[in-house]
Amino acid sequence: MKNYLIICVFLCLPFSKLNAQISKDQSSLNKADTSTGINSIHLLKSAEVTFEKAGTMISISPFKTEIISNKELRKAACCNLGESFETNATVDVTYKDAISGSKELQLLGLSGSYIQLLTENMPIIAGLGLTYGLNTVPGSQIESISIVKGPGSVVFGPESLSGSINLELKNPSKEGPLFVNYYMDENFRNEINIDVAKKINSKWSSLFSFHSDIFNKKVEENGDDFLDMPMIQNFNILNKWKYENGKGFISQHSLRLMNEKRMAGQKQFDYSKSAADLSIWAQKLNTNRLEYYGKTGFIIPNATFQSIGFQYSLVSHAQNGFAGIKAYDASQLSANFRIIYNREIGTHHSINTGISLKIENTKEQLALANYDRSENVLGVFIEDTYKPDARSTLVLGLRADRFPNKTYVIPRANYKFSINENTDFRASIGVGVRSPHFLAENPAIVFSSRKYIVKSSLLPESALNFGANLTHDFLWNYRKGAINFDWYQTNFKNRMRIDYDTDPKSFLIYNQSNGSTSKTFQVELMYKIFKTVEWKMAYKYLDVITYTDSIGKLSDPFIAKNRIVTSLYYESFNRKWKANFTLNLVGSKRLPAIHLHDSTSKPFLQSPAYQTINLQLTRTFKQTEVYIGAENMLDFKQLTHLTGSDDPYGPYFDVSNIWGPMDGRRIYIGFRFKLAENKK
Repeated sequence: MKNYLIICVFLCLPFSKLNAQISKDQSSLNKADTSTGINSIHLLKSAEVTFEKAGTMISISPFKTEIISNKELRKAACCNLGESFETNATVDVTYKDAISGSKELQLLGLSGSYIQLLTENMPIIAGLGLTYGLNTVPGSQIESISIVKGPGSVVFGPESLSGSINLELKNPSKEGPLFVNYYMDENFRNEINIDVAKKINSKWSSLFSFHSDIFNKKVEENGDDFLDMPMIQNFNILNKWKYENGKGFISQHSLRLMNEKRMAGQKQFDYSKSAADLSIWAQKLNTNRLEYYGKTGFIIPNATFQSIGFQYSLVSHAQNGFAGIKAYDASQLSANFRIIYNREIGTHHSINTGISLKIENTKEQLALANYDRSENVLGVFIEDTYKPDARSTLVLGLRADRFPNKTYVIPRANYKFSINENTDFRASIGVGVRSPHFLAENPAIVFSSRKYIVKSSLLPESALNFGANLTHDFLWNYRKGAINFDWYQTNFKNRMRIDYDTDPKSFLIYNQSNGSTSKTFQVELMYKIFKTVEWKMAYKYLDVITYTDSIGKLSDPFIAKNRIVTSLYYESFNRKWKANFTLNLVGSKRLPAIHLHDSTSKPFLQSPAYQTINLQLTRTFKQTEVYIGAENMLDFKQLTHLTGSDDPYGPYFDVSNIWGPMDGRRIYIGFRFKLAENKK
């Protein structure tokens, strides 16, 4: 019992990892609720129950938590975190600019900077690492991805404005001794991931993972003389250690080293050079990154249902390079520390309380401009999970964080009510606060000739998020199905606005008070058409608007109001053959005004609606899976990425006008080899 208690404290998150054997017998557990997953006392009395949905599970936690399992990730090539949402309708993946190939995750129609990205509960991918950080986590290292819409738990910090995404990496104590994943596409992009796990003794286990991603081909097909995709060389090493003494003490530590070279620009440039000149435009960025993070939990001796968890991380991020003749050098050193104390009060309350500290030192230099900053944020929090009966749970949280400009008080509430054994209703409301990094989070500013003007000192962004969710699983014609309805709204109290519209020759950057709102509605249906075929379809509507003094009400650019995702998944009875088909229909997006240098300029443009089709076929053998697939089978791509590409050193060169795929059809092949542990 004590071991189970400390494991729950050790995980310390509202998206706790699934226990497949427990979830098989849902009815016998009467849908007992684990609440946040931090509340270890409740976990002693019940078990996490989920329903399976094509490799995606919905936790019955009060927080609306969608868990993408390793099974779902394997339905696509899943080369890195940015490519792990191909079959998911909740998270949109878009390009940040038309040069570097950097991507961002969008949730509730808002930029990825408003998502709290966690790696095993710690904010590893943040700050300077946000733009290119999606490449730091290979998809084959991920065990599961948990998505929480809305404010989530106060335990993990103030930053969740639109939601949070937590990555659980492979567990050293549960992995086989060897795993190899190899991928190659038609453009000779090569990726390999090698995992070696070792159970040293009954207490210690370790995982060593090596990953490389190499793409050196110059692809230029739209005739603008610029590479359609950047060339990349990425090397990544991860080492995890786990200790468990069997007496209520668990500790886990991870160390990651990454080096990446990213090169883009005009095709004829010699990318072995360390600088560009006025004759040819090019971009080159070298990134070195070190991550250390861990967590330790133990039961307080001689105490009844009391425990303490520690979480800590240290990240060093350094990147340097050039964009045209502009030099860009940046570095960031950040540390995070969190203490969580857990205890039960009476029979209906479980309390989590603690303190957190973030220390961040950032240096950025673009050409002759310096943007150095340091930020120390001390926070305190308390969260009560109140469970009056078996059908309802209320989680009330409050935290206070001292930012450099002032102290922010952050309340949050999440409520869940089980209408019956098949239907759950959830509601949430809460505040999020974060500090922006306008250059690191918007690479188009760095690469474009368009001027950028910071009109005022940038204050922390804050927003109120509230919403509701209804989840119902059913049985129709002896087949299982599930339907979800989501509605969320985010009202910004203060937002860092990147204004593309007022002046097509400039990026205007300023604080905007009470001027932005995001409204989201999503409905998703899953149904087992046959025993071997699963069908999933989702529709999402986004209404993200800003009120400006000069124009009035204006939709945010590059956001599709409508999106439909539908997929079919087939798995043969003997599980030797698997196939996945995914269709994405992306609606029209508003585009900002562009300068009259472009003869097609209009006051406001709309992108065309488009569709992409992904297909993957997998053949499973005893220890090996061989897969072949195609992304964007219809070969749709945005033909004109760049404004002013005929004169990249002129005043009209702009890389921000990206609304669709940069690359076309991609056919790939690969294999996964897993050596099972030899059990004696």
